[in-house]
Amino acid sequence: MTQTSPQSLLEYMSTAWKDKAELEGLSSVIYSLALGAQNIQEKVQSAALANIIGTTGEVNVQGEVVQILDETASNTFVEMLTKSGRVAAIGCEEIEHTVIVGEDTEKAYLVQMDPLDGSSNIDVAISIGSIFGIWRRKSNELLSENTMFRPGNQQVAAAYAVYGSTTMFVVAIQ
Repeated sequence: MTQTSPQSLLEYMSTAWKDKAELEGLSSVIYSLALGAQNIQEKVQSAALANIIGTTGEVNVQGEVVQILDETASNTFVEMLTKSGRVAAIGCEEIEHTVIVGEDTEKAYLVQMDPLDGSSNIDVAISIGSIFGIWRRKSNELLSENTMFRPGNQQVAAAYAVYGSTTMFVVAIQ
């Protein structure tokens, strides 16, 4: 059995929806999530040895105690999505306010995420994951906290990663 690398994922995406103009730039967003997931998998595998298990002492917007890996995952995905050049704003369970990346027209996507779901399971070696919803930004739309509230039927893609003894990255598009 062969493993699929993020590069082969990128190659697949470049052909799978190349004729869908409404999805232009989505490959960059998905690729950024795949790279972020790869980075988080490496951290999860070595968490105990790298001394990154435990809490930060903070509480997130949901009232949950923030794990060190929660914060690491959040920072990783925000950085990767920002570098994609295609994301205008990011909503995140670990960050109180929407992260506004930029209003340039090529930044055509909005991403909502739970960067590390199930983080309370880290200490007991149960699978954890990352969850993403991706929406298309309306052209020339000014970004604000309210920009991130979109109905599910407008979602253009979703993705999740499950980290454990093996990692899976799954993507669905409209």
